[in-house]
Amino acid sequence: MQLTQTSFIVPGVRAFSALARGFDSIVDVLRAQRRAQRTRAALQDLDPRMLRDIGIDYSDILVLTTHGTDAVYQTRQRVIHRLDRA
Repeated sequence: MQLTQTSFIVPGVRAFSALARGFDSIVDVLRAQRRAQRTRAALQDLDPRMLRDIGIDYSDILVLTTHGTDAVYQTRQRVIHRLDRA
């Protein structure tokens, strides 16, 4: 005698799963925003000399915490390119 396994679909499981995924994505966004706020606050607490020692300009703090280090690098490269053309 061979037993077969039957899967049952409980009503509402798919809806609950979709809600859970949506909630997880919202929580992830909130965590990322909070992390950016903490990083921004920590960098703003540093004096300009300390920022310069680690290679960050005070004006880069918002870009750095919002878009990451690649955005700061790309912005600097655009400025350098424009200065070279002038």
